[in-house]
Amino acid sequence: MTSPGGEILPKPFRFGVACADHQCESSIPDHDDVWDVWERRRALTARGRATDFWNRYREDVALAQSLGCSAFRFSIAWARVEPEPGTFDDAAFDHYREVAEAIRAAGMETIVTLHHYTWPLHIEQRGGAIDDAFPERFTAYAREAARRLGDLVTYWITFNEPNQLVYGYVKPWWARAYFLPPGLHPGATTEEQMDSVRRLMRNLFLAHTKGRAAIAALSPHARVGTNPLLLGYPVWLQRIIDARATRVRSLQQLVRSGRRFTERMILEHGDVDVVIAQLAMTPQRDDAVSFSESYFIATLRLLVPADSAIQTLKQLSGKPVAVVRGTTGDFAAGDVVPEADAVAFEGFREAVEAVSNRTVSALLGDDVVLQGWAASEPGRFRLLPDALGNEAYAAAVTRGNRELLDVVDAAVRAFKESGGWATSHEQHLGRPSAEPPKHGRRSTLADLREPVKSYDPKRSRQPSAAVLRRIMRRGYLIVGVRPEAPGLCMQATPPEGFVGLEIDLARRIAANLFGDETAVRFVPLSTGQRIDSLRSLVRVFEPLLRTYGILFTLLSSDWWYLGMQGRLAEFLCPRECVGALDFVGLDYYWGLGTRRLGSVGRLFDAATQRYSLAPVAPELLYGILVSHAKAFAGKEVIVVENGCVAEADGITRDRYLRLHVDQVRRAIAAGIPVSMYVCWSITSNREWGLPLGKDSDFGLFHIDLDGDAELRRIPTASSEAYRDIIAGPVPSGGAWAS
Repeated sequence: MTSPGGEILPKPFRFGVACADHQCESSIPDHDDVWDVWERRRALTARGRATDFWNRYREDVALAQSLGCSAFRFSIAWARVEPEPGTFDDAAFDHYREVAEAIRAAGMETIVTLHHYTWPLHIEQRGGAIDDAFPERFTAYAREAARRLGDLVTYWITFNEPNQLVYGYVKPWWARAYFLPPGLHPGATTEEQMDSVRRLMRNLFLAHTKGRAAIAALSPHARVGTNPLLLGYPVWLQRIIDARATRVRSLQQLVRSGRRFTERMILEHGDVDVVIAQLAMTPQRDDAVSFSESYFIATLRLLVPADSAIQTLKQLSGKPVAVVRGTTGDFAAGDVVPEADAVAFEGFREAVEAVSNRTVSALLGDDVVLQGWAASEPGRFRLLPDALGNEAYAAAVTRGNRELLDVVDAAVRAFKESGGWATSHEQHLGRPSAEPPKHGRRSTLADLREPVKSYDPKRSRQPSAAVLRRIMRRGYLIVGVRPEAPGLCMQATPPEGFVGLEIDLARRIAANLFGDETAVRFVPLSTGQRIDSLRSLVRVFEPLLRTYGILFTLLSSDWWYLGMQGRLAEFLCPRECVGALDFVGLDYYWGLGTRRLGSVGRLFDAATQRYSLAPVAPELLYGILVSHAKAFAGKEVIVVENGCVAEADGITRDRYLRLHVDQVRRAIAAGIPVSMYVCWSITSNREWGLPLGKDSDFGLFHIDLDGDAELRRIPTASSEAYRDIIAGPVPSGGAWAS
């Protein structure tokens, strides 16, 4: 059977599943990859045993076979097979050969990914992916993999989602940290970020092209490609974004394009500079302000009258429970006390009074705050023993004010590492200090490549530097506080004014800025004022500014395939790289139709791990398949990844799969040469530093990674649905009909 372009096309159509090395293989000593270090430095969830795929791959291959799959994708851990520069580990490669043999023995096609967001530390130490020698280093690795496994593998993916790798070198103005490793040094300017992006893009194109040639030289039957992550925009909008990208012809133009993404064009400022007021880091608040790393961990608890008969959560079923509007208790009530009836109050005083007069049965809030209210009236209240979750407190600044955030973050880190935090903790909280919290760290791996550069506001051309200059001219810092938490912040008699760990932290920030810890003014805030005190009327423009930054930058274009078509400038994609692909691979998860474009921020958030916000648009997959098939006539098209967390946009994973496979069938019926659909993922996995939960679990088979020592693979409704999908027909009449 031939395609319209005359190329022989493989058949039949294949359904598959996938996994990845770092997300599924156990970590082992002395074989760290960059993500292992990244997770430790950022205090993220470490992979640990992960799913133990290294030892249990046969079990997962058998599960895929039981679903009726005819393709299985896995990745090689570059750090395992090349533990030292130029030295390849025979045992590690033998293991991956056994995996490929098991897949073949199960009657499935093997798809191997060489670079799935991870690489060895020795690569990063020698300059990483932006070093001039990176293409040759990657090519040597690809050549060795093909020499060892080439007879067992037809499909090779050089770089998983190459277009996402730029977010290890560029940081959007609304983000507090780099999304991916390695990150640049603190205070990196737009010019530095975009020059790194230029180097990365060029090196990825060259490394892929050279790696493909090396694989083909050893395995002439091999088919080599990539799988960029494509966000679902309406076709007309994607054309506009891509057309703008093709007009970028120089580094200067690239910097101008990137500035929309890295710098907030209109920076707002509120009544205070910094808020340090028992403000917990939450996704809702992260959309409004920028947080430092955490300085204190509180626990969500319940306050009841001292003589209340209530001892357990179950006894609150059907009873009214107070929450204070805008607090973490308010946000979490539906999850931690789902059987109770939440009653919202404007402030803690009113909520505590409601507990006192029995209008409500309990008050849900952070323990450090509730303990203060209980201590104010000894013997009247008590806290239930159940800990209902941890809350990480952090300082907050206006979104986009990167320079001030860098100053605050440096002060928080110094406060904790110098011993000041421990001293303040013991002095004000009256008990020996625990280890300072690590949550929310913004550390990068820049020191692996070069010395960490100190912050220097004169180096920056960012608009937010003007805000920092205004603070410096004023001569003191304005800090918003909430004096309701003994030990953290309470009103004191003059001359102190306020005392507590948060006050000591504020003075440390002032000392860093002015060399004078007294150069700070405190403004008491109510619970509801904490976020608003950092905002101004400019905030009404934020959705527009963010949408503009996302849509009208080269970074959001389909730049990988623009390069493969020869439509990018040569300084980004060398001419020898044009057309260097054997198939058109793509990953598709989320999208927005024309009517929902006002939610484009949600789409970008979903692409950067905030999956619970993901907008689902199956119909846009069809347009992506059609447009890419037309751009590369005669090439087979592969959906390398498509999948869903437990539920997104009100759509469960099993329904999500059916809706998207329907679009694949529609494309095939229309003559589009789609040869394969691969579901992500076969099991639950360690989703890049996220804790396992319903919003980070893509697995067809569920594994309780933290609670089940046996790591049992449990079927789900989505695994049953996928089995039914695979058993269904591939429509006739298209390029893949028999």
